[in-house]
Amino acid sequence: MCAQTTYRIRLNLNGLEIEVEGDKEFVESKISDLSWIDTLSQKLQAQVARHATPTSKTISTESKLSFTEFSTEINPQTHLQRILTIAYYLYRFENRDFTYDDVESFYEQRRWPRPSNPRQAVSDLIEQGYIEEAGKSNGKKSFRILEKGIRYVESRFKEE
Repeated sequence: MCAQTTYRIRLNLNGLEIEVEGDKEFVESKISDLSWIDTLSQKLQAQVARHATPTSKTISTESKLSFTEFSTEINPQTHLQRILTIAYYLYRFENRDFTYDDVESFYEQRRWPRPSNPRQAVSDLIEQGYIEEAGKSNGKKSFRILEKGIRYVESRFKEE
C-alpha cells in the first residue's frame, strides 16, 4: 500500500485563519488563484451582519465631539471611569496618549471634583489592565489606553 503525501497551507488574513489541505495538485490550485478568498470573506461579512445585534447606544466617533459633549454622553461616575474617559477621548479623537497634566486639565474643564491621589488612580488602572505606561511625552510620563480599557468605555462601563 502506497502512502499518499498530504500537503497543507495555513493563511492568516487579519485574524481569520484558513487552512487548505489535500494532495499537491489541489493545494497548488487553491494557492494559484486566491479569488475564492474574496468570495468567502464576503459571505462571512454578510453572515456576521445578519447576526450582529445592534446596540441601542453607540459612541459617536464619526465627528469630533468636544470633551464636554463626549463625557456627558459617556457619563463616567467614578474617578477611574473619568480617567479612562479622558484616555479614550484622547486616543479616539486626538490620536495620542495622556499625561497627569491631561487628567488635571480635563477634570478642571468639566469641573469634576479632583481625585485625592490621581497617581494612585492611574496606578490602579494599570494594575487592572486598562492602561499602560507609554514612555514620556514632552518630558512627562505618558500612558496609553489598552484594548480592555477601550471596550470598557465603549460598553459604557459595563463589567466584562
